[in-house]
Amino acid sequence: MKRSVFAMVLAAGLAFITLAMPALAQAPAPVPQPKGVKSSNLITSLGGFREVVSIPVVLTGQTLEIEPGGQTGRQRHTVPTFVYVLEGTLVTNSEGGRVGVGGVQYHAAGQSYSDPTGVWHNHSNPGPTPVKYLLL
Repeated sequence: MKRSVFAMVLAAGLAFITLAMPALAQAPAPVPQPKGVKSSNLITSLGGFREVVSIPVVLTGQTLEIEPGGQTGRQRHTVPTFVYVLEGTLVTNSEGGRVGVGGVQYHAAGQSYSDPTGVWHNHSNPGPTPVKYLLL
């Protein structure tokens, strides 16, 4: 009797192992984790970058380069514009802004800036190397 119980338990155990092993071998592969990717938030000379717009958005853009001693000339935009400085230091002289403060602002490589809608401003490069920036 003990032998038959032992034989049944052994047979059941072997059957379980035989059936379970293929299922364990076919376990799903682990999900690939991000590797070699760096992300950083846009920043301005005043801190984090955030702009709220309440108009339908049609996004266009261009890269610009201002040579040493160059400037864009006095200009203003009828839509929100966003600047991301790629190289050099962009100098912006504006007649006002969201809080009515005008004057000179410096935007270094890696910083972003939003030209306030309708405000006259001039971007320039008094430095010794070209300034490159993305304008959206």
